Amino acid sequence: MRNDGLGKYFWLSFALAIAWSLYRLLTNQAWILDDEIAHFLISADVWNNPKELWHSWSRPGRNLLHFIPAHFGLTSARLWTLFLAGVAMWLTGREGKRLGLANLWVLPLLVGFQWWFPELSYPVLTQTPFMITWIAGVFFAMRKHLVPAAICFGYLGLVRHEGIALSGLFGLWVIFAPGGFARFLARGDWKKSLSAFPHAVWIGAWTILPMVLINIATQLTRGEVPFLMFFESKPTEMYGSGPLWLYCQHLATGAGFPIVILFLIGAFRKWGSVKWDLLLYATYPAYFALQSIIYWKGLFASGGYYHFIMPMAPFVGLVALRGFNLVKPKLPTWGVALVVGAVVYTGLLMPQQQFIVGDTHIAGMPHEGKSLKIIAPPMTQSRYGQGLKDAAAWTKENIPADQPWISHHTALTYWNHGEIIGQKLGAWDNLTPKNLPSGTLLIWDAQYSTQESFGFTLEALEANGWQEEKSWAHGTVRVFRKK
Repeated sequence: MRNDGLGKYFWLSFALAIAWSLYRLLTNQAWILDDEIAHFLISADVWNNPKELWHSWSRPGRNLLHFIPAHFGLTSARLWTLFLAGVAMWLTGREGKRLGLANLWVLPLLVGFQWWFPELSYPVLTQTPFMITWIAGVFFAMRKHLVPAAICFGYLGLVRHEGIALSGLFGLWVIFAPGGFARFLARGDWKKSLSAFPHAVWIGAWTILPMVLINIATQLTRGEVPFLMFFESKPTEMYGSGPLWLYCQHLATGAGFPIVILFLIGAFRKWGSVKWDLLLYATYPAYFALQSIIYWKGLFASGGYYHFIMPMAPFVGLVALRGFNLVKPKLPTWGVALVVGAVVYTGLLMPQQQFIVGDTHIAGMPHEGKSLKIIAPPMTQSRYGQGLKDAAAWTKENIPADQPWISHHTALTYWNHGEIIGQKLGAWDNLTPKNLPSGTLLIWDAQYSTQESFGFTLEALEANGWQEEKSWAHGTVRVFRKK
């Protein structure tokens, strides 16, 4: 990396940005999403149950990148994920250099101080694996290394299902490129089209290979065919739908206002002729549009979550740097310092993180007022999170070896450190308040137990003879026993 031409100031900014994410990683006592704990536990369990490597919900593409460090604990898996985020930032710098962008020293700040980056760059989620695979695919493609680029774009669908659309766009980019068979075909030049066709087939084979291999492995080990999920556009109605413009709001509050302003300047000002190679970057706005449409139409259990578009961070940073370079000549020195300072400070402030992380969305939890701190403090356990932790400790002390019990929140498994307690029943084994036997214990939570997948609403519990024995966190976590 010393000879990458990025310069020492790039690396100073890089160190500053990664240090902020590392600080968050080491000091946060909670997690940004419950899904992280579920993903981590599945990855860690691969060593006891190898077929979990191909767990469709947990995404085999993510699992393959995490199961080794997960063996050594959550912090190890997080450190590895942050390393991948750092590599993605370096690849973004290399792309900025190739594109001829000036002031590369600002680029790590425009990526690492996006408001969502410090809290989504290290968790054991799909965001960072998707981000590095995507920018790596672009990196290789821009240097005419089309086989590794094809593997990267083909791998995206194994990390997040939406990635299959990017695989298809990459294929179109290849076949319509100068010298591509589809371009010759469109011109009616059959001879040249036929001569270019084998190359298209070769790259196409490498693109679909990851998806083919994973589907074969999953079928052999779990009896499932993950590809079939693409034919079930509405697996559930519980995630709803929302306005088409929602992800515009998510981009502003996710990447942060200062960076988005620079991004908009860079995106809409002074574009000359665009070479074909650069069109591969169109996969980023296409992905943004895809997420917007999916949630607008209520498809594929989207939920419209802001973190789905965090993998666009490298693209946002590059375009924002272009915007910075456009405004910098018009600003005095203090103005440039003000712009850079706004990027860094608001990235430390992380207002969206300070306000959205909490438990007031949990049914039955009293509202808790929040004040904006001058720098985002480390995450601590919410009242609800602490209630789950206390419930996990209660199970260790009060559930005997022969006691059947069930819970629906993955945090209990995490806090019990995988220890076998009593006769734990599977939450996904089609167990209902009605068909569970008398004497069964339930560690009920107000977020997951009541979901349609499980159906353990308070009304269903009362109707089927369940009696409350203990509660925490304003009744959002309770112990029930069936009479």
